[in-house]
Amino acid sequence: MNRFALLQRLSATLALAAAMQSAAAATAAPAYGEGFVRHLAQLINEYRERQGLAPLDVAVELIDLAGEHSQDMAQRQQLSHEGFRVRLQRAGSRLCVENVGWNHRTPEALLDGWRRSPAHHRNLLEPQVSRMGIAVATRYVTFFACR
Repeated sequence: MNRFALLQRLSATLALAAAMQSAAAATAAPAYGEGFVRHLAQLINEYRERQGLAPLDVAVELIDLAGEHSQDMAQRQQLSHEGFRVRLQRAGSRLCVENVGWNHRTPEALLDGWRRSPAHHRNLLEPQVSRMGIAVATRYVTFFACR
């Protein structure tokens, strides 16, 4: 990886850490803190790069949308994609994808589950998305990525 790409990845990681600091404090259970989200974002970008795709930039507005959805799922105690069209509109994009998960012990386990599911795998490797937000509330995780 060239120096420019390493700097980009470092910048994205630092941006994610700063953006997630307040959201993670409000929405994360002890086992699912900022480190879980940051590591999951890193794993997704590494996986995309291994598949010849560009890494995703972290977008605060998508973190907020993902956070609202994770909190909603946690309150209802149910995985869902309810409200996806509203999140898509609020993101101001014509193309967004979303993966949700629940109760995975590690970011690696969650990513592995998504990779084994054809629909979730397609979302991870959607070539037209360029920005992502990831958030967690208790054990509910939302990955939301848009063009």
